[in-house]
Amino acid sequence: MKKYIIIAFLIGILIGFTVGYGYLLGIIPYSPSEYSEEMKVGAYYYIWWGIPFNNHWKEAIKGMPFLGGYNSSNPTVANKHILLAKQHGIDFFAVSWIGEGKWTDWDFDDIDRNLQNGLLNASHIQNFNFCLFYETQIVLDASNREHTNFTEIFLNDMIYAAQHYFNHSSYLRVDGKPVLFIYSLPYLYLYSPIPAQELLNQTRQQLASIGSDVYFIGDVGGGPLPSSVNSTWLYSMNSATSYFFSNPSKGWNEILKDARTYYPEWRRVMNSQGIKFIPNVYSGFNNTGLNGVVEPVALPNNATMFKEMLKIAINNADSDLKMVMITSWNEWLESTAIEPSMEFGELFLHTIYDVVPEFPSSTFLSPFMILAMLVVIYIKKKLPK
Repeated sequence: MKKYIIIAFLIGILIGFTVGYGYLLGIIPYSPSEYSEEMKVGAYYYIWWGIPFNNHWKEAIKGMPFLGGYNSSNPTVANKHILLAKQHGIDFFAVSWIGEGKWTDWDFDDIDRNLQNGLLNASHIQNFNFCLFYETQIVLDASNREHTNFTEIFLNDMIYAAQHYFNHSSYLRVDGKPVLFIYSLPYLYLYSPIPAQELLNQTRQQLASIGSDVYFIGDVGGGPLPSSVNSTWLYSMNSATSYFFSNPSKGWNEILKDARTYYPEWRRVMNSQGIKFIPNVYSGFNNTGLNGVVEPVALPNNATMFKEMLKIAINNADSDLKMVMITSWNEWLESTAIEPSMEFGELFLHTIYDVVPEFPSSTFLSPFMILAMLVVIYIKKKLPK
């Protein structure tokens, strides 16, 4: 009997060993949700490139992507972006979106078409995630200029998102809910024609009426201290982040100092209010030459500083959500792009690959793997030389 128990035990170890290395070698696929230790890295993604009547490539861009002045409606371009992102540790794109856009003559509806014709028409989107990053400030300002009803626009956009995007097989979900980033919550609270809390309540009610829900991630601004956040801004939010943490005008040393000092406090304060915390990382910033910029800032792109900020962010990510955000994949107007460029090549992508664990630690530290290694060592010792 003892002999059979030992044989069964060894077979179990062998299976664990085989499965573990199957994950490592990519022979056996795994679902990220099965491994609580895996870090999820997202990047803000822009789809306004190549719009016929508003060609942003002719504006004050900083640098040039390897792919040249591409059109975001091209699925071939989107496929290349997805492959590059996946190869270097990025798990999803938070897509800059300004709604359905049929209420205005601006390029809002063109951007929505770019999303559908480009990224969502790319074959590799089936093995990648995306979610929407709602450009609240742009929509609100445009509605004020055109004297239209922002409340109605916002609610219609949320219903449109639920009907056209939330059910996509690659749409990012947290706790089973589709994720939607809201840009600049402070701006929404300051300028919404109705109280923002009421607007969010109506949103959830209308989504519930069509059998949908949402996981809201709110951009609460870039002040280094969590005390700079009005607690009312967190109403109805599931997670909080900042598109830019700290002020780029401070310079890299001060930005990193703020991250080391205040990211732990951000996490603690948000968690105390039942909110998940998502740290933010960026490679540089330069808004010189852009329309409407009164006090331009130029923070040089720096891979060493980017790498350090990414390490700090990962170390302070929420222990349950385990998510960090990168500003950005391809915002070439503000020089935050980490997309491969003529100036830096794939430098920033390689930096992510170097910092983010390629495999979840539970794969490496599973009891099966440890026992399997011990068995291999034992067998090797017993084999004749």
